[in-house]
Amino acid sequence: MRYRPKVFWCVGTSLAVGLASPAALAQDTGGNAGGTQVQTAPSQTTVTTYSTPPPGFPQPGAPDPNAHLPSSSRPTSDPSKGDGFDLGRSSGGGGSIRGNKGSSAILGRGGALRVPPFHTVRRGDTLWDLSGYYYGNSWGWPKVWSYNPQISNPHWIYPGDQVRMKHGADMRDAAAVGDGGGLVDRRSAVPPDTVFLRRAGFIEDPRRQVKGELIGSREDQMLLSEGNHVYLQIKPGVEVAVGQKLTIFTPVRKPQAVKGARRPPGQIISIKGQVRIDQWDDKKRLARGTLIESTDVVERGALVGDVGRRIDVVPPKPSRVNRWARVLTSIYPHEIMGQHQLVFIDRGSEDGISAGNRLFVVTKGDAWRASLKTATNTARSRMKMDVPESASYETTPLKGNEKDFPEEVVGELRVLRATKYSSVCLVTASHREIEPGDRAVARKGY
Repeated sequence: MRYRPKVFWCVGTSLAVGLASPAALAQDTGGNAGGTQVQTAPSQTTVTTYSTPPPGFPQPGAPDPNAHLPSSSRPTSDPSKGDGFDLGRSSGGGGSIRGNKGSSAILGRGGALRVPPFHTVRRGDTLWDLSGYYYGNSWGWPKVWSYNPQISNPHWIYPGDQVRMKHGADMRDAAAVGDGGGLVDRRSAVPPDTVFLRRAGFIEDPRRQVKGELIGSREDQMLLSEGNHVYLQIKPGVEVAVGQKLTIFTPVRKPQAVKGARRPPGQIISIKGQVRIDQWDDKKRLARGTLIESTDVVERGALVGDVGRRIDVVPPKPSRVNRWARVLTSIYPHEIMGQHQLVFIDRGSEDGISAGNRLFVVTKGDAWRASLKTATNTARSRMKMDVPESASYETTPLKGNEKDFPEEVVGELRVLRATKYSSVCLVTASHREIEPGDRAVARKGY
């Protein structure tokens, strides 16, 4: 039950109090100052008016209007603005609450602690403790867990594990990792006029480009990521060198067969990251390396090799030949493609295609008619308008031969890289969706 004291006072009440002179007080013979009437001359009495607030409220003119409040109720910032918890440790924020180690939250005014890209787990560490130590808020441990997909159970981290402490961290600041230091963030070095393949790519010749396989790790983990140390089995006849960087990937699919198109060798891959070779044993064909990038979790069985992930956006270059090609597929398994996406065509250097060439995607026919192939009969129905009879409909007529319709340019491709039997192109313009099987033409001199 909450105690509510009774206050017999009215806020803002003006009271007239008679103050007696020293001479008049000396005439008090009753000895009862609380109840004896004091006889004074009217000319010796002064009257003063007071406006007194209730007990517990600040006095008028007090320097701190919140001084009467308990410490837990006082604002920590400008009283004219709303108060909030200082969970973000933003600059200018006050010290809201300070607790002991192990408290649910430790918030303070002190300078922000530098958060390293990685933390090497020591005995007794938990995500709760790491979040509280580096960010000042132990309740933020799920965010730290989200940075580490390799941690399947957040309640179990082991000494020696590398825990990523911030998203999008600059790997050049990762010297705290120990012998995995000196990591480099390759993304910051990509010029603006390039296409960088981060999650998917294409290899033209798997037998030549695959150099080995990831077979083990120093850490006791199933799911690996940046900072982990791995062992690679290198194929016979392939040489690697200390400091060399290889792409880690897994096969995804081969380009689908397109009617009327050549099916070139190669396959679409899923890029998992990058490994740097630290040690190389030529006799055992075994290399030890450090994962310096992970776009996804890395597992044993992933392949390693030379995969070109950086593709320069080259300026247009006139074609030397007239050549028709077919759009095969996109790097991603899209049914339709559009502007700024990468696509493959079934013609390459053997066909006179080179980087910079432009190809125009052309179609013939009525696109709406083509959509009726997968629609019901009602798709051709339309309501009859402005007729006196009741509501009725009619069927849209389909007249003429679509083969006689003129060709229309619906998109433009620019060749970024040409291999022997195929090329990778950037869709620089599209007026409608581009689909596998669409025809593209390179015109001599254009």
